[in-house]
Amino acid sequence: MAESAYRISAWWVLLISAAAWWLCGFLPWLLQALYEVTGLVGGPAVGGAGFLPLPYTADDAVAGLVVMALIGGLLGGATAGIPASARAGAAAAIVGTVLAMAATGGTSWWLALRGSVPGDGAPFGMLVITGVAGSVGLAAGLLTALGPAPLRGLALALPVVLVDGWLWGLLPGNAVSPTGTWWLFAVALGVAFGLAVDSKPIELLGWLPAAAVVWVLQATWPALLAVQENIWPGSELTENPLVAADIVWNELASAAIVPDGHQLGAWVVALLLGATIAALRLSREAERKTGEEAEDELSQAWA
Repeated sequence: MAESAYRISAWWVLLISAAAWWLCGFLPWLLQALYEVTGLVGGPAVGGAGFLPLPYTADDAVAGLVVMALIGGLLGGATAGIPASARAGAAAAIVGTVLAMAATGGTSWWLALRGSVPGDGAPFGMLVITGVAGSVGLAAGLLTALGPAPLRGLALALPVVLVDGWLWGLLPGNAVSPTGTWWLFAVALGVAFGLAVDSKPIELLGWLPAAAVVWVLQATWPALLAVQENIWPGSELTENPLVAADIVWNELASAAIVPDGHQLGAWVVALLLGATIAALRLSREAERKTGEEAEDELSQAWA
């Protein structure tokens, strides 16, 4: 009870989750606009439409939008663990993140239509992508903050394979796109593995399904890029958006049996890092239990 006294109110979580979704999730997009304003990089950020809160009209917008909306949702959902009440924290995180998606998405859609962006249907499609990706990230964040330890690795699987592009997007002139940086992947996967252990060594078994999911989802980037390349006026994907599901499925299915692009060396580093983090978490939990037992014995002795 003493620990919960220092937790903040769930009302603050509503504001924090909303800010986390946009300001943190779309930080690469915001920084690129800032770089252009300050002259650090040249070229228009969003063509002739002016600045939009979300990259509806930027080059390579589909892949970047998915990644940033998902990472933002993950951060927004993770704020659910801040207050003492899990239910209140989850409700506040959900409301805050959804409000942020609605406000920024709706504003971008309205501004894009006012600016006569080529292809009036694109802003609505991007709005749908934003909502779906943000919701997936939000679910992952909630599960990471409030779910059982063995499921955290599964919840973090998709963010792990996408965080590489998000981080490179922070650099001047870089879009949110994959570069195959093995050590970024290794660190992200190692942290995900480490967080999937709380108090029992048997929770290490949760690494097996998480690793399998990450292995397959490493084809997410090629899948997103394949969808993006097929979006052009008159294309089959433009006429029937459900074709995107077939494209994604084909990429993910092939990743399950082909070792190409899986960065096997990074997996070794990730496993070692995850084991180190898990060992630290297990030892801290053991020390906490030992301290509680000592306090109980002392209180019984004085009773």
